[in-house]
Amino acid sequence: MKKIAILIFMTIAIFSCKSVRKPTELKKLGSRGWHTTVAPVAEFDPRHKSVEIWTPKQVKNPPVVIYAHGGAGFREDDRARIDMLQRNGFATISFDSYEMNGLDWNFVTRRVTNNGKQNLIWGVFEGALKYALKENKRWDVNNIFLYGASNGGRTVLYAGNELPIKNIRGIISEAPAATGYALGDLNIPTIVLYGAKDNWAGKSETDYVWTRTYPNSPISVEDWLKSQQEKSHHIKFIFYENAGHLLFEGPLEKVTVKRGDKIAFTAYQGASDEALKRYENDVITFINDNIEKR
Repeated sequence: MKKIAILIFMTIAIFSCKSVRKPTELKKLGSRGWHTTVAPVAEFDPRHKSVEIWTPKQVKNPPVVIYAHGGAGFREDDRARIDMLQRNGFATISFDSYEMNGLDWNFVTRRVTNNGKQNLIWGVFEGALKYALKENKRWDVNNIFLYGASNGGRTVLYAGNELPIKNIRGIISEAPAATGYALGDLNIPTIVLYGAKDNWAGKSETDYVWTRTYPNSPISVEDWLKSQQEKSHHIKFIFYENAGHLLFEGPLEKVTVKRGDKIAFTAYQGASDEALKRYENDVITFINDNIEKR
């Protein structure tokens, strides 16, 4: 009996060790405290505690929306977007890629570059999409939509070009980050949503996210979008008055963001109730208009 008990204990111990993932390795960049990711990053795990896979009970074969969170991980404002989708009858997949990579969101949001953040999101997001494609018994996998905010917003724009999947019917990108993954040709119906006062991490009141360029991202979101429109691709901006970054964070206000003991920037976040109502109408209308009927 003792031998059997020992064997059982060893089996459980081995299984437990395999199921616990070490934190993703980070590499320091320069002397200013920034880091990026080192491959491999975590892949999608449908059993992970941060994952929510949701199907509406009253809707047969609903379209599914795969959601990519922003640079601070899956937070309250991300939850609000998921709730919006669910009350409108769409199946959803959401996750926290930082938790899945064994990393603390406080460190990632303050010390990891946008490219590094997007690597963490992408590693999980791609797997979530592949998971959705297999769920054809409970979802309409011919109608898949990609939705992301901030760093997640840039990730879904990248995904639309990187993944040649015909089942992707539309992309919703809220306030895509000004830097990070390269944005290529995107011939999928797409809306890019910004608060009209979104100067997050900017140098002035009018240093808007969509107008910025950087050495590693020399084309602004605005110029990239115009280049897609010139090719007759179905993509457009939608701006919301009385709104900044993180529209679902609360009422519109100017906030001071610190990095360590120093003030990094001041910027607008949140949105008015009127802006949020219009936002919801735009997102839900966009999805319904692009569902392929069979």
